[in-house]
Amino acid sequence: MNQEGKKDLCQEESQLAVPCFAPALKLLQLLGKKWSIQIIYLLSTNESFRYNDLQRTLHKGWTKNRISDTTLSKRLQELLSAGLLRREVFQEAPPRVEYQLSPLGEELAKALQPLIDWTITKCHQKITF
Repeated sequence: MNQEGKKDLCQEESQLAVPCFAPALKLLQLLGKKWSIQIIYLLSTNESFRYNDLQRTLHKGWTKNRISDTTLSKRLQELLSAGLLRREVFQEAPPRVEYQLSPLGEELAKALQPLIDWTITKCHQKITF
């Protein structure tokens, strides 16, 4: 158990000769959800996005399979809960909310970039996964 009374994901695997992959698997489950990587990528290209601007930018180039309000809201909440995003509410009329990557999210975006580049290269080589 850790300090918060939660079971340590790697406690049972500490006797193995390989590293514990539980945290990586948990993160990959989140990243594997539809639109997660695109949201992280877009937020890494700009300081912050308002909700509608983020949705509009995600829709560029897509004629079908656009992100729904429900999915975008859910994905943003999941990324916030994971500590990868920051949400800033401005006390204005009408209220303004902006999303940006947290320092942890910025680290992740940098780590994802080689994977994104590799995938784009393979896509242009007509390799299917």
